[in-house]
Amino acid sequence: MPPASKPTPAQQIAELQQQLALADQGAAKLAQRCLALEQQLAALEQHESYDNMTLFRLTLYLDCGLGFSEQDTLPAPVSAYSVNNHSVSAIFELPREVRAIRIDPGELPCYVAGLALSDEKLEPVPNGALALDGGRALFLNFDPQFYVDCPGRLPAGTKLSVTYSYYPLQTGGDDTVFHAMRRGIELCQAQAAAAAAAADAQRALAQDYGEQLAGQERRAAHLEQQLEAAINEKEHFRLSYEAVLSSACWKMTAPIRALFGRSK
Repeated sequence: MPPASKPTPAQQIAELQQQLALADQGAAKLAQRCLALEQQLAALEQHESYDNMTLFRLTLYLDCGLGFSEQDTLPAPVSAYSVNNHSVSAIFELPREVRAIRIDPGELPCYVAGLALSDEKLEPVPNGALALDGGRALFLNFDPQFYVDCPGRLPAGTKLSVTYSYYPLQTGGDDTVFHAMRRGIELCQAQAAAAAAAADAQRALAQDYGEQLAGQERRAAHLEQQLEAAINEKEHFRLSYEAVLSSACWKMTAPIRALFGRSK
């Protein structure tokens, strides 16, 4: 068998150029694929962050005289909420005169602590929340709200800062722990309400019994007064009778009474 002929330098160069071209094509395709994946990942992260932050977004609803509506709202920037320390801080400038404000800390059930406004005369009141000590509030339902009445109204251009700590309690529909906690709190509330109703019924029963007892005591006192009056009257008649029997007139007329008695 004749020995294989060695490729010429020109053939080797052509083969290397062909392999290099194939490698360049593979590298280009790989780079394009990596770039596409990075773009998809960035878009996915941006989409998820926007959706999540929307659920946690602070929004003010303004009552300018016609009640609260979607047209009169001031949303806080997404950056107002810090995920690391669960703090929310935002400054709003009122575009119109306002007579009441509704503070919506987000859309999810949540725990809110330390809610403070720059105007200390304004007092936020939680709506439909479980009020805890220290001005903290636990919202077990979606769309938590605080209502703020503005005595004398706030003029247009007023700057109002809102700060609080925000802890969302549910980020998904299958949060078993949250639903169990909410069910437990609802049961405790129902038991407390039942105990309060039973206590009210006992107080009402005791009040009725007390009124009946007071009525019986008043009647007994009235009967005692009548009895005492009858005794006094009897004593008066007895004394009058004894006075008649011991009188001189009665003794002097004794023979006449005896004569009439024998004649009868």
